[in-house]
Amino acid sequence: MKLMKILWVDDEIDLLKPFILFLEERNYSVDTCNNGEDAIEKVVDTKYDLVIMDEMMPGLDGLTTLQEIKRINSAIPIIMVTKSEEEGLMNKAIASQISDYLIKPINPSQIIMAIKKIFQADEIKANEIGQQYTRYIAQLNQRLFSSPDWDEWGEIYREMAKWELRIDEVNDEGLRQTHFLEKRNCNTEFTNYVERNYKDWLKTDERPNLSFDIISQYIAPHFEENVPIYFIIIDCMRLDQYLAIQPYIQELFEEQLDLYYSILPTATPYSRNSIFSGLLPIDIAKRFPEYWVTSGEMDNSRNRNEHQLLDKHIGELGYSLDPTSKYVKIFNMEEGNFVIRKIDTWNKENLIVLVYNFLDLLAHHRSRDQILQETIPHEEGLRAFTKHWFLHSSLYEALKLIAKQDAIVVISTDHGSIKVNRATQVIGDRDTSVTVRYKEGKNLTANDRHALFVKKPADYGLPSKSIVDNFIFAKV
Repeated sequence: MKLMKILWVDDEIDLLKPFILFLEERNYSVDTCNNGEDAIEKVVDTKYDLVIMDEMMPGLDGLTTLQEIKRINSAIPIIMVTKSEEEGLMNKAIASQISDYLIKPINPSQIIMAIKKIFQADEIKANEIGQQYTRYIAQLNQRLFSSPDWDEWGEIYREMAKWELRIDEVNDEGLRQTHFLEKRNCNTEFTNYVERNYKDWLKTDERPNLSFDIISQYIAPHFEENVPIYFIIIDCMRLDQYLAIQPYIQELFEEQLDLYYSILPTATPYSRNSIFSGLLPIDIAKRFPEYWVTSGEMDNSRNRNEHQLLDKHIGELGYSLDPTSKYVKIFNMEEGNFVIRKIDTWNKENLIVLVYNFLDLLAHHRSRDQILQETIPHEEGLRAFTKHWFLHSSLYEALKLIAKQDAIVVISTDHGSIKVNRATQVIGDRDTSVTVRYKEGKNLTANDRHALFVKKPADYGLPSKSIVDNFIFAKV
């Protein structure tokens, strides 16, 4: 094990001999000096792992010495020892990047704890999180065995997503791999649960909130409040991605986080149209055939009429908006900047819908763009990339402006994404849809362990082009 070299700077260094012996007995190498000038010279000549420094010294005081040492070596950790708890002094020290500070009188155990906090924090944290995770997984397996309902599955999903971020903090590859396997097991069990129950959910009110419930449950109840309602959909955002940006949302708004279940298939033409219309796809196709394009090759065109479907849905809920809702879809920076310019003029509107497509574009290009494959090689990278995008996005700037208004903001997504690690083969005729999440066509064949077969699309609330058409959905 490497011998750690410490420089201790104090104008009364001779009185600290017992502390220095205490550290040396624990295999720390300690150099000493009694003024800032000598400390700076030693840092120039010797590579130290840590500096412990008194704040009050004749000549160069501790803060001035600290700043000069940081100029020489910005990475060196510094523990400041001070007699004062004055807030202004500590603010200056912290701004100068001290790693920790101790208030006199100090004792040996304080010093050891401060050193461990700096150099062993990640290891201690990883061990503690590893123990907590082991206990959590034992409890989780018991819950999975007891057949959780939709509320319990929602809670499991929340917990697993939060664990993603906690594991990111300690960067433990073993823990990350264990979580990957546990998550895969949960995905399998959840897929089986949805397969058993989904058709019944479409026939009863005893079910979780689904895509077509969003407007009636989360938007319409606010119409009577006579304040602008901003309904923001971030296409293809998972819960763990939201949790990565959640702290910045909470700085702007009082936040409440709820979960809902996307309809099947979890693809934009189906799930987002269902959100805006309040209907299942089969009912959209029957009632508004002009808004439903049946060609599998034209999935993107199916979402061209979201605004019209939204206004009809609001009318059917018994509300008449005057003026009607605003709707903007944001694909690029120019459209995002347009929203920023217009927000101040929307403070008298009833409902403003903003659809941001960046994360969906990212998910699609991530699998085929070499630069993105290098930049986002795993799910931790996707969360970090999502946070980076959000903090520099027009969406974040828009939210800052909205926060200044007396407004209600509902942020949602239409579906999430899963990085595919195992492919499966699907066989169909040349008219089979080319989509990845699902296939629509005739005589579709695939491994039933990897796909859910839908022989009667109407049972799943789906329209079909002919009586022999069927669907398959990818399992996870």
